[in-house]
Amino acid sequence: MKKRALVVVALALLGAAAVLSAQTSPYDKYLTAADIEKAGNLSGLKTVPYDPSKGAGGNLNFGLADGTVVLIATFQSLQPKDYDKYKTQIKPYVKGPIAGLADDAFNGPPGNPYFISFRKGNWVATISTFFNPAKMGQTFLTMDQLLALCKVVAGRL
Repeated sequence: MKKRALVVVALALLGAAAVLSAQTSPYDKYLTAADIEKAGNLSGLKTVPYDPSKGAGGNLNFGLADGTVVLIATFQSLQPKDYDKYKTQIKPYVKGPIAGLADDAFNGPPGNPYFISFRKGNWVATISTFFNPAKMGQTFLTMDQLLALCKVVAGRL
């Protein structure tokens, strides 16, 4: 009888672990691997676990099968006065403003299509692409492709 109870408890724990591992991020509804593949003409992207030491420091991280990070997305809720502080802090990295995306938007860093950050209401999203090691000096996504993804995200916020 004790053996049966142990088996039942073990199965219940395994079931709970499976449910927890299958849970998704609350940000998954804003951006998917399929969105990135479509915008960037890429294939085989997957979500990458959060690990800033590997470049995967966003709320959502996407990469190739070998773990190479292609894109990260960060989301935060900020009040207007806090957004102004945020924008002031990152001013050295800002390339220029982007009109028509959201309440406010800009890209950076100067000289590279690396990220777009935008505010819609109290939400601030930053979508960043990384340099492609197979294409020296080029990022995985162009600024136009990054902008297309930002429009998708802005529409879902």
